[in-house]
Amino acid sequence: MTRQKALILEIMRQQRPQHLTADEIFCHARQQMPHIARGTVYRNLKLMERDGEVAHLEMAGGPDRYDCNPIPHGHLLCDGCGELTDLPVVGLIREVEAAIGTEVRGYTLTIHYLCPHCRAKNAQ
Repeated sequence: MTRQKALILEIMRQQRPQHLTADEIFCHARQQMPHIARGTVYRNLKLMERDGEVAHLEMAGGPDRYDCNPIPHGHLLCDGCGELTDLPVVGLIREVEAAIGTEVRGYTLTIHYLCPHCRAKNAQ
């Protein structure tokens, strides 16, 4: 493991439960390793995704984000503020498997909603 890769993983774990963009990871990395290149961060994230160490979350209408929890799970995305939160869906996936009669091998689930803060703000 390179120093750069170790730093990226450390940043992602420290910022958890946030799901950072590659640029946010790069900004944090520059604070601790001033000479790290943006391309190094992007390359490492791609390799870490390929190796199953991180999850890559494609975000419609915004920059992609990365999750240091590579175990399949869903997400809640607030349409007001953009907050992205983990959503455990083990029971739901078991129900889908029972309904289709086979194992689910992978999935992407993002549920759009308004978080409590944005709901309260909209109610005013």
